[in-house]
Amino acid sequence: MRPWIPCPIAAVVCLLALWGPPALAQQSVFTGSLTVTATGAETPVEEVPLPVTVIGREEIDDSHEESVADLLRRVPGLTVARGGDEGSVTSVFTRGTESDHTLALFDGVRLSSPYFGGYDWSLLPTAGIARVEVARGPFSALWGADAVGGVVNVVPARATDGLGASLLAEGGEDDWRRLEGVVSWAGDGLDLYASGVDREGEGELDNSDFDLRQVLVDAGWSWGEGSRVAVLLQDLESEVGIPFSDPTSLTPNRRQRADQRLLAVPVRVRVTDAWDLELVPSVVERELSFRDPDDPFGFTASDTAADTTQARLASRHELGDHQLTWGGEWRQDEVTDSSSYGVNLDGATTEVASAFVQDVWQAGDDLSVIAGVRWDDADEWSSELSPRLALGWRPVDRLELRAAYGRAFRQPSVGELYFPFSGNPELEPERSQSVEVGLSWLAGPSRLQLNLFSTRIEDLVDFDYASYAFANVAEAEMRGAELAWDAPLGDALVSMAQLTWLDTENEAGEPLLRRPEWSASWTLHGELWGPLSGALTVLWVGSRPDVDPTTFERVELGGHITADLSLACELVAGLEVLLRVRNLADESYQEIAGYPAPGRRITGGLRWRL
Repeated sequence: MRPWIPCPIAAVVCLLALWGPPALAQQSVFTGSLTVTATGAETPVEEVPLPVTVIGREEIDDSHEESVADLLRRVPGLTVARGGDEGSVTSVFTRGTESDHTLALFDGVRLSSPYFGGYDWSLLPTAGIARVEVARGPFSALWGADAVGGVVNVVPARATDGLGASLLAEGGEDDWRRLEGVVSWAGDGLDLYASGVDREGEGELDNSDFDLRQVLVDAGWSWGEGSRVAVLLQDLESEVGIPFSDPTSLTPNRRQRADQRLLAVPVRVRVTDAWDLELVPSVVERELSFRDPDDPFGFTASDTAADTTQARLASRHELGDHQLTWGGEWRQDEVTDSSSYGVNLDGATTEVASAFVQDVWQAGDDLSVIAGVRWDDADEWSSELSPRLALGWRPVDRLELRAAYGRAFRQPSVGELYFPFSGNPELEPERSQSVEVGLSWLAGPSRLQLNLFSTRIEDLVDFDYASYAFANVAEAEMRGAELAWDAPLGDALVSMAQLTWLDTENEAGEPLLRRPEWSASWTLHGELWGPLSGALTVLWVGSRPDVDPTTFERVELGGHITADLSLACELVAGLEVLLRVRNLADESYQEIAGYPAPGRRITGGLRWRL
């Protein structure tokens, strides 16, 4: 049996415990970072006894990253798998759970698809966002279905005082082109933030081009101390060529198009100094179309519309050392799907009603507690009760020991319930139980975090060949360790390193597909010298099992190391020249078997900020 803490991680922890870095700066590298995902209200990260990673706007600007998915590669416990070049379908696996066990949110609004679950992370650009929050572990007690492995919440930017504007233009190899613009203004209680992005390029193969466009608007009116009503609008469209269906079958005209439209009207009212009310009604419309005129069976097409209408109410109360939150949620999912062979689903719907309560308790200077429970009910799959408890104890100054337990679930998707022939209306939710322990240790301005976790999932939905339909016939276990070390280097540089060990197995005792046992990353970003700033990110992904797309047999993909470099040099105040190199060493590798990842790509451009 493998030890609970792998020997390399244990050795690193012991070494760091004996040797702490010098205090190179007065302020910790994470001071000032906020999270709403972990508690439902803006809370300093250092006060949350849960593993949360916040990627802020400064880090995004230093890296020049245009895709949220590429930012997630550097987060402990996360594995990102993309089926080929930019724009191809991209999945995120959190702590070894399935890709549909990571809940995707945009400012708290659910993005995960109700059709067959999960979210295509190739769709979200970094343009117009303030930060990306990643909360790892079971979060169904606060956010409901699908938050089994964790939650990724993309928080849009908001206008600050006065007028602001920025423009980024970038071009390079493979006909790469990227244009981003932002205009913002705030004053006299009104605020407006509008951003747009247009990105396109070519892959290394015929019919591997990709393009994406997004318009994002956040407009609001504020009054009193903390009250605001706003309109949040996102209109996103993407199109990508699919060059082959497997390594031997070229598809020169196979195309996929995705559209996503989000409208939310968040209302927050500061009733008293100790009482906040928040109501967020929202609608998310998703359209996915597929075309292949050269399919061996004739012209093939499919069109899917998957819409979510949702309203969430939360009431927060400051009661001494307690922050009590209670509320409810209602959600309706509707899916219509048709193909060349006819209509598969015609407005099939599911409805969920939920109620939740949570207490964040600062029990003196040494102990913090988060306790919550949520009840979700649906006619299609009955009801679920999801409790969570997290403790943080500081036995000595600058050291926090943590422990947490939680249950979570993934509801059956509309497609799994009702798709012709394979759908099963009798499906139950997938259910998980998770435990974890960890520590957070401050060494001067640096921070070491170690998290050990174990998750067991039962009633996993899989295709049952006995009944030739979906059924709750599978189970899985995953355990692992996450080690993260964040430290300032001087006054203007930040170093962030992480190492993840993961052990997974299905009901047959086999490792789960596309999850590496070992992975790591190191990012250095900030001001390098004078007018020169930038970032260097090195990623290591170990070997992992997959399925050959031609023979359907299990194969082992080799590990790979890649490096991305970005540089910005300020020419005059507000104007920078940019240089970016992806896959610096031109590494040849695959994240999904049969789909080569892109090689080295060099781009350059200008960025102007008012």
